Amino acid sequence: MKVLTYHSIGMPPPEAKLKTLYVKPSAFKRQINTLRFLGYRFLSVDHLLKGNAPRKSVLLTFDDAYLDFWENAFPLLKEYKIPAVVFVPAMLVGKFNQWDHQRVNVKKPIMDWQQLRELTKAGIEIGSHSLTHPYLSKIPREKAKREIEDSKKLLEDKLGVQIRAFCYPYGDYNHEVRDLVMQAGYLMAFTTKAGSFEQSENLFEIRRITVFGNDFILKLLLKILL
Repeated sequence: MKVLTYHSIGMPPPEAKLKTLYVKPSAFKRQINTLRFLGYRFLSVDHLLKGNAPRKSVLLTFDDAYLDFWENAFPLLKEYKIPAVVFVPAMLVGKFNQWDHQRVNVKKPIMDWQQLRELTKAGIEIGSHSLTHPYLSKIPREKAKREIEDSKKLLEDKLGVQIRAFCYPYGDYNHEVRDLVMQAGYLMAFTTKAGSFEQSENLFEIRRITVFGNDFILKLLLKILL
């Protein structure tokens, strides 16, 4: 089983750097339809927790909770009743990518609380991406602890759902950060390490496959199969 990572589902602005982090809406739709045609199952977090993850299956994850998920991915997932996980930087809800907008040269809007509530009603899982998207292993332990614990509390208070999944910002973590996530009451955490779910060391170091904008269908299928 593979966990797929997406960032932006949209057209990259001309001035944007790191354009490969944008998957065009038409390409995303083609990917979903191809996987459906090939008989892949789209899993939810529940399948992972129960250890029920068939080989020919994928879990869709979306980092950063960008507004373009709401605009370009959510309608398709809702139509097909496909589950997914959206990782939210909790203090930046309704704002923009303050952590890297200068580096990528674009201010990318983040969904607001009402939109996130709509996602939960439609069966989309909300996970934490910390409070402000820092490198957790490079800040003081107490600050990292707040980023991990307080983001869970804030999301749960605002959305009225249990926040079960965490995603390490930038994929940056060490054993201490991982243990803080476990102690905060999350049930799993996702990395940026490449590989299958079966290759993951444990439920707090789940490996994923990043989908880039220049991944044509055959390339994506090879990523999933290998």
